[in-house]
Amino acid sequence: MAHDASILPKTQARLAKPQIGGAPNQGLPAVVRRSRRDPTDAIWSLLCSIRFAIGMNVALAVAAMLGTLVPQMQPGIQSFETELQRFLMDARGRYGPLSDLLYWAGFYDLYNSLWFRMLVVVVVFGIIACTLNRWQPIMRQIGSPTVRVSDSFLAGLTEKAQFRAVPMEIDAARNAVASALKRSRYRVLTEGSMDGRGIHIYADRDRWSKLVTFVSHAALVSLIVTAAGLANFGWREQSVFFYPGKPVNVGHDTNFEVRNDGFAIEYYDDGVTVKEYRNTLAVIEGGREVLTKTIIVNDPLNYKGTNFFLVSYQPVLYASATDASGLPVPLREMGASGPITSTTELGEVLIDFKFTSTDNQPMDLLQVSAQDKILTLEMTYYQDVARVDGENPPLYVRGYVGKEFDKPIFDAFVPRSSPLRLPGYEDYSFTFEKDTATVLEVAKDPGLGLVGSFFGIMALGFTVSLYTTYTRCWAKVSPSTTVPGTSDIIIAGLADKNKVSFERDFEKLATRAYEALVAGSKALPTPVDKS
Repeated sequence: MAHDASILPKTQARLAKPQIGGAPNQGLPAVVRRSRRDPTDAIWSLLCSIRFAIGMNVALAVAAMLGTLVPQMQPGIQSFETELQRFLMDARGRYGPLSDLLYWAGFYDLYNSLWFRMLVVVVVFGIIACTLNRWQPIMRQIGSPTVRVSDSFLAGLTEKAQFRAVPMEIDAARNAVASALKRSRYRVLTEGSMDGRGIHIYADRDRWSKLVTFVSHAALVSLIVTAAGLANFGWREQSVFFYPGKPVNVGHDTNFEVRNDGFAIEYYDDGVTVKEYRNTLAVIEGGREVLTKTIIVNDPLNYKGTNFFLVSYQPVLYASATDASGLPVPLREMGASGPITSTTELGEVLIDFKFTSTDNQPMDLLQVSAQDKILTLEMTYYQDVARVDGENPPLYVRGYVGKEFDKPIFDAFVPRSSPLRLPGYEDYSFTFEKDTATVLEVAKDPGLGLVGSFFGIMALGFTVSLYTTYTRCWAKVSPSTTVPGTSDIIIAGLADKNKVSFERDFEKLATRAYEALVAGSKALPTPVDKS
């Protein structure tokens, strides 16, 4: 509660009744046309508008949220018609007729669309305009504050304390009030009143917090500009597959390769809940291994400014076949052209599951020549089916002879502990060994450190602004009008935010002022009222 005096009289200004007519022989005054507003001033006023700034920031946040909800095309996919049409076909299956409209509006490549970039530009210019518009008023407020205020202004503040007929000289009372303010960490300024009979006191605390807003805004603008510049000076490749043991060069004039040396999943004690995904990567440069690191999610491998982020993983199989004499049988790996292809691999084949089955599981096809027939294996990998170490992978196989794909000769999971043999073709033995390919996102962001620094500055600025409050107090010490030789004192204050906290602080300030006046006066000052 604040110490509050009886309501101080407010100055009432009398408005003169407007005179419509002039002298008897004078006509009506000429109508003054309102000057047309300068378009530059209109745009500046719009950019400085708080409502407009809130609307633009909300629009930007909604657009960014849509970018996470609507699937985004991989960079460069529009240069490859087959991949683009496959993406659009999947989008039509999800959004129906609305998909074409979303593609036309750029929602599938939202962050590179013209309207999103224009929205970012408007937000940036709005932040700059608001900052410049507030700079001079705030600097005047904290550098050259108004010390001398009217009685009506003091009476209108919500937090105030008033003491009357304090048995102290004006200078002594001023010193007592100033000491109480300084004990509460206020900066104190004083000025004499216009009539020379009283003294005005101004005090503020944490005035530097007003400048934190400018620092946060500058960091936000720098972050946006730097992040936008990364697209021009850096590059990013999404969904790059790293097969076990096979070095990959991602291009972009990089002179090194990265090899997937193993993937592992660490579980909690319950054996079900995933604790961490780990991928061991080796960097090969000039024909020798120069670096090895086990990465986890959000802890990438960084080499020569290029970052390798762990995104996902996919099961792969090493498949091989032997005949009755134990000799390797040539295997034909399948492609997208049809069930029978001329793509031939000798010995062991890496199955990377290029297709998806009808129940949305990884699926691939493999062929082998046997007894003048073509055997086709349709393999579906069920990741959720449990298998212990040493057992065959959870692979469901449908076996076909020739082109009779409606009559499978085998339709079951492969045996847990023995090779797969198809009925009628038992001389041929198929073995499968499971492994894991990892999917990485590879990016070179030359300004990533700057983006992180600007984000940290911005977050720190917003945090400081949240927990610090710019508070101001005014006091007036004047000769008492009722008891000669005594002084009347009124103290009032306000805070930009955290009103409840300031109410408690002002209560302590009023108590300190009371104690200082008691210590310096001949008798106890009597507050007019406490509320």
